[in-house]
Amino acid sequence: MDRSRRRRRPTRPAPASADPPSRARGGLRAGQAGPAAALLLLALAAAPPAAGQPADPPEAPPRTPPSWAAGLRAGLFDMTNSPDAYDAVFGDPMPRLGAQLELDALRRWRFALTLDYGTVDGERVLLTDPPRGTGVDEELTTLPLHLTAAWRFRPRAAWDPYLGAGPSLLDWEDESEGTSEGGTDTGGSVVLGLRRQRPSPPGVRRPGGWEWGGELRWSTFPGALPDEGAAGFFDEDDPGGLSLTFVALRRFGP
Repeated sequence: MDRSRRRRRPTRPAPASADPPSRARGGLRAGQAGPAAALLLLALAAAPPAAGQPADPPEAPPRTPPSWAAGLRAGLFDMTNSPDAYDAVFGDPMPRLGAQLELDALRRWRFALTLDYGTVDGERVLLTDPPRGTGVDEELTTLPLHLTAAWRFRPRAAWDPYLGAGPSLLDWEDESEGTSEGGTDTGGSVVLGLRRQRPSPPGVRRPGGWEWGGELRWSTFPGALPDEGAAGFFDEDDPGGLSLTFVALRRFGP
């Protein structure tokens, strides 16, 4: 048989795949990429900062707005800087009445302007040892003005202690029968006080209302007294001293 006349059986083509394997695998990877990327971003966001990498600084508390207050003062004054001269003529502490205007600002600072008026009666003395009374009346009048900058230790609490200092101005007059002397002198003072107030959260101004408290102030006016009379006899020239004062103020709300 002639081999050239043999018939070849046609080969059947392989059935075409509906989706090539490479495309099928690529489609599977693309479908998994979205959820995987989302999980990776969540893990990075929840992870703690790496060592040496600074964390975000905490937010600073909001500042408390400034507030004004005005009120009245009442107390006693003792001339402890010239005790012998004062006790020889007057003896008793001097009562004082006054007014106060203050500003609370910068979270912990208090700026106060105070004016007090005080007068005390005594008796002119003979400058002997010990001094002897003459029966002649003598009156001392003082008008101190204090400007104080104070640091508040608990500005948002119900009880707020503070410590301050500042310049002072003293106008004084000593009157007796037929004589009068006085002057206006500069000096300074230091004050320690405690205030009862309405507590407030950070960044919120205290509502308007009454506040009260007390303060102890030491003042000094070197060289203000003359070198004559009881002050010269006892070699004392400073009309300053200690004062204990009760304060009641009305704070103005927002």
